[in-house]
Amino acid sequence: MSKILITGANGFVGTNLVKKLLTEGHIVRCLVHRNSDSLKNLPIEIFNGSITSPDTLPEAVKNIDFVIHSAGILRAMEVKTFFDVNQAGTANLIETVYKHNPGIKRFIYISSQAAMGPSKDLNLKDPASACEPVSNYGKSKYMGELEVLKFKNKFPVTILRPAAIYGPHDKDMFAFFQMIKTGIFPILSGDRDSRIQLCFINDLIEICRIILKKDQLKSSIYFLSETRDYTWQEVAEKIGIIMGKKPFCFILPSWLVHFIALTAENLSYFFKREASPFNTDKANEFCQKYWLGDPSSAEEELQYTFTSLESGAKITYNWYLNNKWLRE
Repeated sequence: MSKILITGANGFVGTNLVKKLLTEGHIVRCLVHRNSDSLKNLPIEIFNGSITSPDTLPEAVKNIDFVIHSAGILRAMEVKTFFDVNQAGTANLIETVYKHNPGIKRFIYISSQAAMGPSKDLNLKDPASACEPVSNYGKSKYMGELEVLKFKNKFPVTILRPAAIYGPHDKDMFAFFQMIKTGIFPILSGDRDSRIQLCFINDLIEICRIILKKDQLKSSIYFLSETRDYTWQEVAEKIGIIMGKKPFCFILPSWLVHFIALTAENLSYFFKREASPFNTDKANEFCQKYWLGDPSSAEEELQYTFTSLESGAKITYNWYLNNKWLRE
């Protein structure tokens, strides 16, 4: 049994992490900057604070065995905010850990495929190859990785780069389930032949669980995804089969995707004063032809088999139904 600090504990990844680790008997400490129903009534330690406020961090990092850093920002109205949170916030956290708890067993950073960037062709991109992010989000996550790697000779650090994550509690991929339910599915990459990989949330959680039990790891960085890649139409059709739908897929040209993203961004800024879920930064990611990485090091070194889209999507769809996010 270990004592584990989870940042971003009330987010999509964090919520799933907390619940899984509790079932294994770990003592879970959560760093949160706001209360959340997802953590309500759970037997956890809650520390109110933020990775952007270094003075709130020392007590949270003391007397723990592991840190799983899943806090971050996916969208922002200003570019600077990405780097304030994903880079500087990560630096604040790991520097505080080194200062107040240098004997920590391992620091795990949940990064993103966006940090690595898309592949140039159908060849799977090696996690050890040069990173070429195409979005401000991806650039900020990559800079966060560099902050973590500064400490790799101080204590064990591991960086996980999941592909697009889906699963229970997820609101972003939920939009795709909603579209498939309507029977209409726009392909936002601008290219019918574009290919992506996906990571089921349970796989990310299991990989974290496995790493917690490892004293030594061969690699510092792992890319996580199902080995198989898909076109967006294949994704829609496979989820459609589970939902009993046959979605009509059509391609939106990249210029139109960017125009829609810019419009949504401006409307959200002027009327809601908040970042739009679909924005120009996200459009830059969607309009890449190949999001393909090589998960073989995770499969071989951690002896793990990733969940198929068919299985993961079925679990996710049933969760959406059971929690009234969708109706049959």
